Amino acid sequence: MPEVDPVAISSSAWSDITTWQVFLALYLISIIAIAFTFLTAHALIPSLVSSGHLPTQFLKLRPPMYFGVVVFIAAAVVLMTITVQNSLLLEDLYNRFWI
Repeated sequence: MPEVDPVAISSSAWSDITTWQVFLALYLISIIAIAFTFLTAHALIPSLVSSGHLPTQFLKLRPPMYFGVVVFIAAAVVLMTITVQNSLLLEDLYNRFWI
């Protein structure tokens, strides 16, 4: 099987690869945002309120933060779907899909 020559990849293919990497990076950022928001709403705020480090008014922030988690999960699903759809460009560039 011949090796793949990076010079033979067209500029439009490089543009598609860049787009794919951007969506993959945005997916990673959305996963980190999910983890941070859920950890804050589900663990940190109740713990700090029960220990007396935060006033009980901070418990009102939990429902909007849970809604934010749902929004981030929906964004992550959309971003991963777009990433998987754009990964089909690899079939055009490499002679084997599973490298």
